[in-house]
Amino acid sequence: MSNDHGQVVVVIPARGGSKRFPRKNIALLSGHPLLAYSICAAQQAQTVDAVYVSTEDEEIAEVAKIYGADVPFLRDIELAGDTITADEAVSDMVQRIVTDQNVVIDIVVLIQPTSPFVTSEQLDATVSMLRNKQELDSVTTMCELDHRHHPYNLSFSGDDNCWDFIFKNERKIARSRQSKPMALKFGNLFAARMDTMIREGRFGENKGFVLIDSIYSWDIDYEWELNLAEVLITKQIVSLPHMDNILTTSNL
Repeated sequence: MSNDHGQVVVVIPARGGSKRFPRKNIALLSGHPLLAYSICAAQQAQTVDAVYVSTEDEEIAEVAKIYGADVPFLRDIELAGDTITADEAVSDMVQRIVTDQNVVIDIVVLIQPTSPFVTSEQLDATVSMLRNKQELDSVTTMCELDHRHHPYNLSFSGDDNCWDFIFKNERKIARSRQSKPMALKFGNLFAARMDTMIREGRFGENKGFVLIDSIYSWDIDYEWELNLAEVLITKQIVSLPHMDNILTTSNL
């Protein structure tokens, strides 16, 4: 909840021009648009004061409003191109909210709409860590990389179908799975202090993390990944209590 330092706001950047998977951000997953999952998780988090969606697309804006997010304005079309980063879109939105609505913001949380398995608990954990550790500029959910994708196992391709390890010397020292240091990848939830987001984007210099199960770091770039996400939900391999009792779009 808000305190003397200002509000915690979630911003979900959801442009309409996805190329690899057209209209991806509102593609249906178990009866709900993909965008709805991050909105509902943010709404039920105990640490969040407001949930915003940044989009240039009127249809996406309407879907966001149906599920309870605030869309105070449409994003400028110049900020919806393929080369525009999520950080730029989020920074633009929070600065305009501060100017237009006179809101004091302390922490900005960025959730990608393509991350349907972000949970309220993960969100609260990242915000709480950022609140409690003033030396941190940001906190990100992370999960452990699969052994096959560990940096020590990565390689560069050479000529004539040859290849070599990128970190040859490190791999010689730590060749077993158990002896390699833990390697992490993003879990798709980023909480940053307001001034960090404006100045540097979502990370800053001092970065903390909350470790999550890798299944919850699922990110959807292609349609086949959406189909697999459907299976994970149907088989109850993931638990998404924030989606319980949410009406499907056909009933809204």
